Amino acid sequence: MLQKRLVVLLCSVMSLGAETLSQGERDRAMSHLHATRKMFVDATANLSAAQWSFKPGPARWSVAECAEHLTESETFLRGLLTGTLEKAPVDESKREARRKDREAMDAKVAAMVSDRSQKAQAPEPLRPMGKLGGQPQVIDLFRQRRDETIAMVEQTKADLRGRYFVMGPGMEMDLYQMLFMISAHTERHVKQMREVMADPGFPKR
Repeated sequence: MLQKRLVVLLCSVMSLGAETLSQGERDRAMSHLHATRKMFVDATANLSAAQWSFKPGPARWSVAECAEHLTESETFLRGLLTGTLEKAPVDESKREARRKDREAMDAKVAAMVSDRSQKAQAPEPLRPMGKLGGQPQVIDLFRQRRDETIAMVEQTKADLRGRYFVMGPGMEMDLYQMLFMISAHTERHVKQMREVMADPGFPKR
């Protein structure tokens, strides 16, 4: 019931714009979100308690910590998107200037965020603290939150292409591209999970 209320609220907020997504754009974003959801589920399936909590080093995250970070980030990043949507005006001149290159930018955002060669520190609120429960609870909560993101994309009538979010110096994206940021962020940390699993000390069971 809570999930349905959240989706209705998000879709209400996101119906403020003028130009809705095309079906192709909608399908492309949902496909990417579904694919990285599966990556997460596959990477965390059938792990023992020892494998789930194994840390390759004091300053490195376990699979459990990566999973908690992703679960918390799903809501946080979606909140950045909806918060920007509420506040940012539509910029028609910028939309038109970027129209022909925006699919290439969609791919660039996804590639950049998923790239593990560029390290980054998670903001304090998104650092794992073990507060979401055990392995089944974290996995189920991530799946639920990702399903809410997918439902939002499927139903929204908002103008995501005409509003913009500044990710960092020289990195401004439209709100549709933020969906690829959310999805690619999952891919980034699934890669991190696989690095943990490839460590020589990773438990056999």
